[in-house]
Amino acid sequence: MKLTILMYHKVDELHAGVRYPGNFVSPALFERQMDALLLWGYRTITLDQWLDYRDGRLDRLPSKPLILTFDDGYTCFDEHAWPILKPRGLRATVFLVASEIGGWNSWDRAEMRLPLLGAERIRALQDEGVHFGSHGFSHVPLAKVEPARALDELTRSRAALTDVLRRDVTALAYPFSNQDARVRRLAEQAGYRCAVRGKGRMNWRWTDPFGLRRIKMDNSVTVPRLKRVLLRERYLRV
Repeated sequence: MKLTILMYHKVDELHAGVRYPGNFVSPALFERQMDALLLWGYRTITLDQWLDYRDGRLDRLPSKPLILTFDDGYTCFDEHAWPILKPRGLRATVFLVASEIGGWNSWDRAEMRLPLLGAERIRALQDEGVHFGSHGFSHVPLAKVEPARALDELTRSRAALTDVLRRDVTALAYPFSNQDARVRRLAEQAGYRCAVRGKGRMNWRWTDPFGLRRIKMDNSVTVPRLKRVLLRERYLRV
């Protein structure tokens, strides 16, 4: 069995002035992607379910397990993605930047200002079935800062989000997918159970839980292209 994790940022139409269009998927394309995934037999699970299966505490998963992740916590998730996911019974994991709850994408200095989910709406989405994890405290590239600061980013984020969500936060998405062996150890030290990055591959049961790989989604990933990528990865043996 292989685990597929897809990485989204913004499910929204491209705004005039956007500097990084590769972080966008239009709502219409996103809806086609979701319908195709269901048609192909993919079913969503949570990261905790994968870890429990990996560690032998859960006997069975869907034959094609899928985790849908959304980095940063933009309000467009609530406006466009969740209304597509919820009626289809699809789960989602949103990774939040703890210092910017209800704020904006201040780490993207060259990008246009876009709003982020606030605490009240985050808790409401959680009640509706959305899972949340950490995307760092201030979205710094963790492998490019001193270990003490990286650990502070990880621990402060987990503590702040635990307060917002009123539950333990166990999953992390490395900001900018920037990580190394040292950062993985720090993430474990900070109390996370797992962490995800980019890399564009599927995961085996024995994949390092602090180096789980994701396939990045953008407007270039048409349904036929998505099918080709998933078929290639599913039958790749290494």
